[in-house]
Amino acid sequence: MKKEISLIKFLFVLLDIFLFFLALNLALAFRFGLNYSIYLQEHILPFLFLLPFYVFLLFTFNLYDFYLLNLKILLQRIFYFFLLALILSVIYFYFGQTIFKISPKTNLLIFLFSFLLLLFISRHLILKIFQKRKITVYFLGDENLKNKLETDLKNHPFFIFKEISGHNMPRILKGENNSYVILVIAPHYHLKPNDFQEILKEEITIFDFVDFYEKFLGRIPLEAIDSDWLIREIASGKSNFYFYFKRGIDVIVSVFLLLFLFLPLFLPIAFLIYLSDPGPIFFTQPRVGYKRQIFKLIKFRTMRQEKEEHGKWAVGSEEKRIFFIGKILRKTHLDELPQIFNILKGELTLVGPRPEQPKIFEDLEKEIPFYELRALVLPGFTGWAQVNYKYPENIEETKIKLEYDLYYLKNNNLFLDFLIIIKTFHKLLTF
Repeated sequence: MKKEISLIKFLFVLLDIFLFFLALNLALAFRFGLNYSIYLQEHILPFLFLLPFYVFLLFTFNLYDFYLLNLKILLQRIFYFFLLALILSVIYFYFGQTIFKISPKTNLLIFLFSFLLLLFISRHLILKIFQKRKITVYFLGDENLKNKLETDLKNHPFFIFKEISGHNMPRILKGENNSYVILVIAPHYHLKPNDFQEILKEEITIFDFVDFYEKFLGRIPLEAIDSDWLIREIASGKSNFYFYFKRGIDVIVSVFLLLFLFLPLFLPIAFLIYLSDPGPIFFTQPRVGYKRQIFKLIKFRTMRQEKEEHGKWAVGSEEKRIFFIGKILRKTHLDELPQIFNILKGELTLVGPRPEQPKIFEDLEKEIPFYELRALVLPGFTGWAQVNYKYPENIEETKIKLEYDLYYLKNNNLFLDFLIIIKTFHKLLTF
């Protein structure tokens, strides 16, 4: 399977290079007619330097993972690619116009839409090949991990789980089309020499349990890791450039949101909140931040208040106390907008694990292994768990949410942050 997929990926990279320049020719022909060769000469070099960035984005958004695509996911990923490619292209030509002597606007848009159309057609055709059957996943290891994998792959659009035992493995694998087989092996599981040789002979694709979850499910399975894994994979840390650059983006985006979203909306929202229930406009709540430091998270108030006997306002958590405007603010996530002040103060970042209340954090820390690792990075306004999973309602679902957070802790980088921001916008637009 690995050889087949690698070859197809390589061929599709070559195809995408061809489609890239075909889209450029189509855009110029549409704009200037068939005699566009003079314009092609001045566009070819700037776009040639832009090409590697586009190929990198195609890999970043997993548009070469054909065995993990369906039509809905394909459309989403092409949409995300379009947004980031557009931003990147605008920045590229803005700073490069003095070098290349061109600053395409209309041509760039026509080119992008042409390339996206060609991209979609090529991917849609390959889906017809890869979706003829699901990929069979066999597992070797202990019962707990087997049950976890079986549960997580139940009703999965791309994988089907099948149990296998060591003594009948060679017989089963010989009867399979190995282009559609993955063997997942649990940590510390020792293969018999004969079985190992059989796997090599049949060219079966093998994944470690943790690697399979990380690559295909975007999670780090709690049951399969230990302190040694955490020290090796997470505790090594990131470069200072990443943190400084990310902090700069935090400040720039927060100032932009403050000027163009918060200030214009503040008076109408404040008026409607006060009209619904006279009292404070903002609601603050203690949360656990970086290195367990406690800070006050700021939100627009969305619930009616109750007065305690000593006369101070107290806000509970009953759903029935959410007033009508509060429901709208929550549905549109506008109640989260004041958190830009937490970001400007450095208590919060745009992307990271969502901060938890101190008491809940302490309780979950006792129940869930490695939960305290969430405090190794700044908490975020949005995060990998938020865009991939629902709000947890019990301990088991909270464990799954933590698995997404651990994936982010291990893999956080600027492109993953951009992907999370784009997916967050997508969720906000489809609320």
